[in-house]
Amino acid sequence: MSHPVPLSKNRNFRLLWSANALSTLGSQAAFIALPLLVLSLTGSVTDFGLVLFVESVVSVVAGLPAGVLVDRVDRRKVMLVCDGLRALISAVFVVAMVTDRVSLTLIIAAGVLTGVSSSPFGPAAGAMLRSVVPPEQLVSAYAVNQARNSAIVLAGPLVGAALYGVSPTLPFLVDAVSYLASAACVLALRPPERPRPPADRPAADRKAADRKAAAFPQWRRDLTTGLRFVRANPFMRYTLVNSTLMNFAMSAVVVTLIAVHSGAGSTPMSTGLLVAVSGAGNLLGATLAPRLNRLLSPRRLVLAVGWSTAVLVPAMAADDAIWWTLLLIAGSSVTAPAANIALAAAAAHTIPDHLQGRVRSASALLPAMVTPLGPVAAGLLTDRLSAPAALLLFGGMLFVLACFSTLSRGLRLIPDLRRPAAGPPAAPAEGASGSAAGDRVPEQVR
Repeated sequence: MSHPVPLSKNRNFRLLWSANALSTLGSQAAFIALPLLVLSLTGSVTDFGLVLFVESVVSVVAGLPAGVLVDRVDRRKVMLVCDGLRALISAVFVVAMVTDRVSLTLIIAAGVLTGVSSSPFGPAAGAMLRSVVPPEQLVSAYAVNQARNSAIVLAGPLVGAALYGVSPTLPFLVDAVSYLASAACVLALRPPERPRPPADRPAADRKAADRKAAAFPQWRRDLTTGLRFVRANPFMRYTLVNSTLMNFAMSAVVVTLIAVHSGAGSTPMSTGLLVAVSGAGNLLGATLAPRLNRLLSPRRLVLAVGWSTAVLVPAMAADDAIWWTLLLIAGSSVTAPAANIALAAAAAHTIPDHLQGRVRSASALLPAMVTPLGPVAAGLLTDRLSAPAALLLFGGMLFVLACFSTLSRGLRLIPDLRRPAAGPPAAPAEGASGSAAGDRVPEQVR
């Protein structure tokens, strides 16, 4: 039995990793500079909130069409076009800054165009990862990617702030260059040829499918294919519920803790420590994730993290001392990446190659809509009740999620990628309403 090439020697994986790292670092640097630019231009925090709101709406609206594009067009070309468009938009923005023609309207327009051109990049890169990394290395690959993202989240804002201090134009110029560097990495990729979609069924079945397609146009079928796959697959349904509720609750917890430790009697250092410890914990957790995934089955790992988080968050309400909060934040930040990586790797293995873009986009749709509501809920509860009460309520939500995970049939069906015998997911069949393993879509899709 031949062993797969180590990730460190996998040329395609290293190029894909570098492309993501470069584009993400540039985006993080520009993101921290954007509020500084808006505030210097308009002096209004509301205007910056408007920019973020528009960008969030665009990412949600563009998500499903982006998934269709990723499945219908060569993924490498999709990534190249995304990088090229984003580099062009950033370059135009830099020119506008140099010529003193920046306005709030231009900032919003650039955000909209960047959001649209960025939407296909993530699903395309995720689908490409599955094609260049064998199933038994997916957990390690996602762990390396998670460590990269955690490091960039820590370093990116510092780089952006430092560049902005030298010149307000520099972070956006670096962003444009980062997209060009990412495109160079993508251009050098030589991924294996994509497998052909499942073969057609007999003529009688094809006629029935054609009649259904006539009543349900192809573009509408393409937009809803990912949603139907998630609905028909118990494990994908579980990941959707888990990611939506977990992201909502944890985003609310972070805002609640920041409110507690930025109030009277606190120092700015307290808030900085919270963010730094959380980021460092995620980075350490991503480093430990492969080992934890080898020691525990995916289901046991997800349950262990879910129950520990359900205990740690309410414990934060017991004492508002910064050392206590930092200790609990560190505990939850270190363990969470292992479960996230296990779920992400299992999902990548579960989704058939020709549906990767559409299912990934569909799976991200609900979390993208719900997660921004977490900070809003945290603000309302903190103002009307108290921070400890809010933490207890969010802890209660995590307790319910842990109970749901324990009883979930979908989580029991999570593939264990530690077993090389775990083959590729079964191909979806026309007219299927869902198999016992939940790995089929309601109808054949190409």
